[in-house]
Amino acid sequence: MNPAMLSMVQGFLSQLATQRPNGLSPWAVREDAITASLQTVRAIRGGENAPQAATNVMSINRRGQPLANGTFATRVGNIAIVPVIGPLMSRFNWSYWSYDEIVRDLRLVGSIPDIEATILDMDTPGGMVANVDSVPAEIARLREKMPVYAHVGGLCASAGYWIASSAEKIVSDKTGLAGSVGALIRYVDMEGILTRLGANVVEVIAEQSPNKRLSRDSDEGKAELQAIADDGAELFIQGLVANRGVSRETIIENYGQGLVFPAGEALKRGLVDQVASLEDVLTELAGRRENTSLAASATAKAGTEKESTMLTLDQLKAEHPDLVSALRAEGAAEAAQAERDRLLGIEEQAAGLTGHDELVKRLKADGKTTPAEAATQILAAEKAKNAERLKGLEQLDQAAAGVTSTLSGGAEGDGQKFPQNPEGWKAEWEATPKLKQEFPTAESYVATMKRQAA
Repeated sequence: MNPAMLSMVQGFLSQLATQRPNGLSPWAVREDAITASLQTVRAIRGGENAPQAATNVMSINRRGQPLANGTFATRVGNIAIVPVIGPLMSRFNWSYWSYDEIVRDLRLVGSIPDIEATILDMDTPGGMVANVDSVPAEIARLREKMPVYAHVGGLCASAGYWIASSAEKIVSDKTGLAGSVGALIRYVDMEGILTRLGANVVEVIAEQSPNKRLSRDSDEGKAELQAIADDGAELFIQGLVANRGVSRETIIENYGQGLVFPAGEALKRGLVDQVASLEDVLTELAGRRENTSLAASATAKAGTEKESTMLTLDQLKAEHPDLVSALRAEGAAEAAQAERDRLLGIEEQAAGLTGHDELVKRLKADGKTTPAEAATQILAAEKAKNAERLKGLEQLDQAAAGVTSTLSGGAEGDGQKFPQNPEGWKAEWEATPKLKQEFPTAESYVATMKRQAA
C-alpha cells in the first residue's frame, strides 16, 4: 500500500475511534473493499472544496445538476439522485458519507415540490450498524410522496444493501455486486504496544461490575463480542424481512450468509429486482411521471367540458352563502397547516446541528422561506462555522511558532530550548527522559500541549 493510501486508511480508522471510542460497535461492511472505496470517496468529495466535489459527483454520474448548495445530491429533470458512496459513518463527517448526511439529502428531496422520484446511487462496501436504521426510516417517509429506486453502480454490500433494501426497487448494473448480509466486530488489543513504549497499564474495576472489562481472550469475553455481532446481524436480517417482504428462512438460504454476488446471480437469488443501467432507470421513472401527467390531463379535460355550467363567484356567494363560509374556513385551515408544515420542515433541516438558533428563528419568522431554501442556508452556515473553527486552530499554531521554552525535564535537557509547536514538542519529548516517563508517546505529549495552548 503506498504512503498516500496508507494515510487515507489511517485517517478513516481514526474516525472510527472518534465515533465509537469503545471500539465495540458492530459493522456491516465488506472489509476487502474499504481501501478502493476510500479512493473513490476522496476523488469525489475533493477535500474542502464543496463546489468541485459536487462537480465530481456529476462527472461520475455523467448527468444532473446540484440539488442545492452544500449537498452532493443532484437532479435530472424532476428526478433526484442521492449518492450513497464509500464506507458509511454514523454521524456527519465531511471526509466520508454518513447516515446523517444521507437522511439530510432525503429530507431535502422531500421538501422540493417539483421532484417526483428519487434514485439512491449505491457504491459502498457498507459501514457502521449504529444509526443505519435512520436511513430506511427516512426512505419509507419519502416513498409516501414519490417512488424511490436504488441503483447499484458498483458495490452494494452490508449496510449499503440494508439501505437499498428499503427502496421500492433495487436495480443493478450488469457489472454490479450486491450482498454481504451480516455483521462483524474487530477488536485490537493495544496493551502490548503500550507496554513496549514504556507504559504501565493499570486498571481497577469496581466490585459491583466484574464484567465491565472481560478479557477478549477469555470464553466470556469472546461470548460478549459474539453476542454483539450476532445482534447486529439479526437486526440486519429483520430489516431485510420487513423491506424485501421475504421470510427469515429465505434470507438465510438465498442471500449468501455474508457472500457478495454479481448482478445476474443476485437477480436469481432475489437480492435485486432488475439488471439495468442508470440511464434505463431514469427512463423508467420518467415514463411513470408521464403516465401520471396523462391521467391528470384527462381529468382536467373532463372538467373543462363542464365549464359552461359553473357558477361565478358572485352567484355562489348569493345562492350558497353557507358553502362560501365553509370554503373560507377550509382554506384558512389549510393555510395554517401549510405554515405548520413549513416551520416543522425548517426545524428538521437544522436537526442535529448546533449554533444556528438565530438563523433558524429568522427563517421561520419571515413567513416565506421554504424548507429547501432553509436547508441551503443552514448548510452554508455550518460550513462557514467549521471553516472559522479551522482558521482559529491554524492561528493558534502560527502564534505558537517560534516561541521557545526550557525542557520540562529540567537539567536533564542541559537547558536546551524548543519551539512551542507540534514539532518542537515532539523533539522535547524525544530529548527528555522525564517526559517519556509521564507520557507514553510523543503524540500524547503533543496533544496535551495543544490543549494547554488552546
